[in-house]
Amino acid sequence: MLKQFEATLINALIYGQPNTLQNPLSAPEPARRISPYFVKRTEEFILAHAHEPLSIEQLAEHAGVSVRTLFSGFREFRNTSPMAFLRHVRMERVHLELRNPGTDSVTDIAMKWGVAHLGRFSQEYRKHYGELPSATLRFRR
Repeated sequence: MLKQFEATLINALIYGQPNTLQNPLSAPEPARRISPYFVKRTEEFILAHAHEPLSIEQLAEHAGVSVRTLFSGFREFRNTSPMAFLRHVRMERVHLELRNPGTDSVTDIAMKWGVAHLGRFSQEYRKHYGELPSATLRFRR
């Protein structure tokens, strides 16, 4: 009985200690890895040209990689797609303009930033900011 207790205690001590043989999925996530040049270059391009009509092909060409490589890089290092990043940037820019004084309507501001579908944009805006774009515009006046 004492031998069995001793073996159980030793097993508990051994398996209770962290070691390099543990499941790598349970290990803490390493620090964020450095992104490849084409991801950063695409982000910078989007930030500078968000008001222009941009396609995934244009973004890939500017980055100097294939569309597939661009998607893979964004998915791996940003957990999003290049076009989702573009939509996010545009939404932020629209939000900033709606909050700043001016005479433009929601439609004018959204169109200026390349929003193609106003209904879908309003839904996404509400989900992100908790109010419709028109409410943001009304509040600033």
